[in-house]
Amino acid sequence: MMEYGVTERWMRHAFQKFGRFLARHPHAFLLSSLLIAGILGGGLFFLGNEGSIEKLYTPEDGLGKVEREYVRTHFPINDSEHFLPSRAVTAGRYGAVIIRPRREVSDNAMEKAVLDAAVSLHTNISELVTEELGLSYADVCAKWQADCVVSGLDLLEFTATSFPNVTVGYPWTSLPGGLRTFSGAILGDVTLKDGTETVKKAGAIKLMYHLRSSQEEDDRRSEMWEDAFLDKMAAFSSDVIAVTWSTSHSLETEIAEMTTRAVPNLAAYTVSMLMAFAVLSCVMRDPVRSKPFLGMVGVLGAGMAVMATVGLFSYCGVMFNNLVAAMPFLVIGVGVDNMFILLAAWRRTSPRRSVEERAADTFTEAGVSITITAMTNALAFAVGAITSFPGVRIFCMYSGVAVLFAYLFQINFFGACLIYDGIREHQNRHFLTCLPVPLPTQADRSGCCQRFCCTGDAAVGTQKDGEDHNDHLLMQFFKNYYGPFMTKKWVKVAVFAMFFGYIGVGCWGCTQLREGVPLSKLAGDGSYVARYLDQDDRYFSRYDVRVSVMVTERLDYWDPDVKDRLEDLLADFEDTEFTYGKNESESWLRVYLKFTGQIPGLNLTDKTAFMTGLKEVFLKTPGLDRYSYDIHFSEDGSEILASRFFVQTKEIDDTLREKHMMLKMRGVAKNAPVRTMVYHPAFVYFDQYTAILPNTLQNLGIATVAMLFVSLILMPHPIHAVWVTLAIASICSGVVGFMTLWGTNLDNISMISLIMCIGFSVDFSAHFIYSFVSAEESSQNAKAVHALYSLGVPILQGSISTVLGVAALSNAPSYGFRTFFKTVFLVVVFGLLHGIVFLPVMLSCLGTKLKICKAICCTPGEKIHRVTPAKSTTDLPEIHREGAVPPFSLTPVEGTINPAYEISTERGASPFPDILTPD
Repeated sequence: MMEYGVTERWMRHAFQKFGRFLARHPHAFLLSSLLIAGILGGGLFFLGNEGSIEKLYTPEDGLGKVEREYVRTHFPINDSEHFLPSRAVTAGRYGAVIIRPRREVSDNAMEKAVLDAAVSLHTNISELVTEELGLSYADVCAKWQADCVVSGLDLLEFTATSFPNVTVGYPWTSLPGGLRTFSGAILGDVTLKDGTETVKKAGAIKLMYHLRSSQEEDDRRSEMWEDAFLDKMAAFSSDVIAVTWSTSHSLETEIAEMTTRAVPNLAAYTVSMLMAFAVLSCVMRDPVRSKPFLGMVGVLGAGMAVMATVGLFSYCGVMFNNLVAAMPFLVIGVGVDNMFILLAAWRRTSPRRSVEERAADTFTEAGVSITITAMTNALAFAVGAITSFPGVRIFCMYSGVAVLFAYLFQINFFGACLIYDGIREHQNRHFLTCLPVPLPTQADRSGCCQRFCCTGDAAVGTQKDGEDHNDHLLMQFFKNYYGPFMTKKWVKVAVFAMFFGYIGVGCWGCTQLREGVPLSKLAGDGSYVARYLDQDDRYFSRYDVRVSVMVTERLDYWDPDVKDRLEDLLADFEDTEFTYGKNESESWLRVYLKFTGQIPGLNLTDKTAFMTGLKEVFLKTPGLDRYSYDIHFSEDGSEILASRFFVQTKEIDDTLREKHMMLKMRGVAKNAPVRTMVYHPAFVYFDQYTAILPNTLQNLGIATVAMLFVSLILMPHPIHAVWVTLAIASICSGVVGFMTLWGTNLDNISMISLIMCIGFSVDFSAHFIYSFVSAEESSQNAKAVHALYSLGVPILQGSISTVLGVAALSNAPSYGFRTFFKTVFLVVVFGLLHGIVFLPVMLSCLGTKLKICKAICCTPGEKIHRVTPAKSTTDLPEIHREGAVPPFSLTPVEGTINPAYEISTERGASPFPDILTPD
């Protein structure tokens, strides 16, 4: 017969030895676990936090960062002298306000009272002074020539001083002196007069106070001013206007502060809930077998794993972040799962045996199972760590190591405590008082309360009346009621129908998948940042992103053919569903040609005339000199090595349009007749929308293959690994589909959960399949019932503990935490559904080995099967060999000593041998 599962048998043997050694030396394991946790936990003193949104939520290899480096090299901006908001390389430092009229005053921001209140607010902001160094806005502002740059101020002042005889255009407004300002980025919720581009009503006005940040000292000083600005705005009140505000670092600061505020309270709630659940789950009718304190120890062991992990990474200099803040909730719940499996295995050992033998049996049965799941979980996180998203990578690093620590602490620290409690149980002592308790036969006349609370039966285990004191009530439920119910034919048909319905809905949900998370959702609910970002999206999305189109090769701009090609290029960008036409675009070449058209006799087809007129006249004309930052000349000024133009996008009001707009712009640039690149500072963040799905599919694919490989090594038969892989695919597709229907996008947070989905899928499926194939029953139905009896309770308990571990996050004031809860909840629910509903039915119908495998692996003469050890003579099966052997029965003789009737160490207290019969 072909041999499989060599690794599994070796591991069983190793864990048997480990269990015996642990039972002999529990003190060493207990003290060493506490010492290691304490030493590693000391690293918390060096804990640092990384709060950068860009570093955590954007792909390291995003194209936007490449584009940004090109802009920074070829079109640099000096924010101390020559700062232009439309040409900024990054978002930079700023303070921003959105001003709206109060409803009781007006619904139009262009009313005199509202405009005056807005001007007064600007005066207060520009005059505020920092406590440290006494810095005013003029000391830290970004400047164009000698003036501070405040986006929207020129339009506000022009409108307020000219009211009521003022005409405000949209999206462009003409100012005194022949200048124009782009009012599309300043006015929000605009209503135009019929048939005109004149503003009739505006619902909001936005002002942005740009600050210097190119030098380290400037950046530090600007940060001080931002802090003073936030304090000023928090204390601001007005009867005329309502104001929302934000700064460049508000979102990062708010996320960090929200995590600091919320996590301790949520953690306390989670630990309390898990502790209560673990204690109640370990309580039994028999006060000797009840182990509530072990439930507390299991939660403590998981907590030690979290502390050791965070401390270890702090020693290594790996920064903590707000994504990692969700890790403890997950790991504590998962760590408690190992405790339940160990306890379930302990309960199935014979109470007549010594503590050392019971420990050996417990780790022989449960050690392989929890090792497989710990390895697969850690491997899934290791695969997740290869992603290009730094935040996800760091989370996976923390979580993978924490899962391994949880595993080690549970088999060492919890294992040692289990030995101590086993000694108490062996001595027939009460779980609470540790005092010896009478046997049930010594208290037959006692009431129910007396029998259940003050009597125990650790020495006998199973009474002659058949009452099994060694099984948990839920284990009896799965064995006597749920298992037989699931093996009924009509139930199997209903389960198959339910499974195909689940797959259908999940696949349909996958087609509705949305990628990426808007930055506005990262802020805490109800925070000043959330209010500002919400209003910014609501009122100012019509004219928002102004995309830079850069020609990156040297061209002869004076050549008429080149001019035509560039005009066609700009027309391609302007003629998309995401952009406005040429009226909203900005082109230095168009303006230059129009400007020189007024100069008679100038031949712009001549290189010398073209370059001279451009450098000596056009770029030195006041109001037109800003275009000098759109042209990159060679060192000697004789050639134009690169130049850029700007096109205006429209109504980019959700993540889907942000993604498609960016891809469309890059697509047009890729197909352009000249080398072209597009850029906007927001593209660095939009790149997450294009990278999240490929990264997720890559991680899921690699992790699934890795799980298949591990299962092939550790599972008893290759077909078992195929079952595990199919379960992974089913659970992952269900989670992706249903999370989309639940309103959750595919983003960094849900990507983390899908990586966990791989490990969790293996947890539920591997536990059950391993128990199914290890069962000694002859029929598939009996194997399914045995697997449910053996692992139904720990799977159910582990699922509940994991959900309880993250349940507190469902109420957290953060989109990130709520998304984490939703996806983990779906992973656990669907994993549980597969573990105790789908897999029992499918395996009982299809088995774990296909008939072709039997034909290949076994010859007819080798086909044997194991009959379950009987617990009484009435349980013995009739054995037939093609009619050659008549039915017979065996009756044990009391007092006989026969090795054939020795108690099986794996099957409990049966006085009958295992019987091998021909197939």
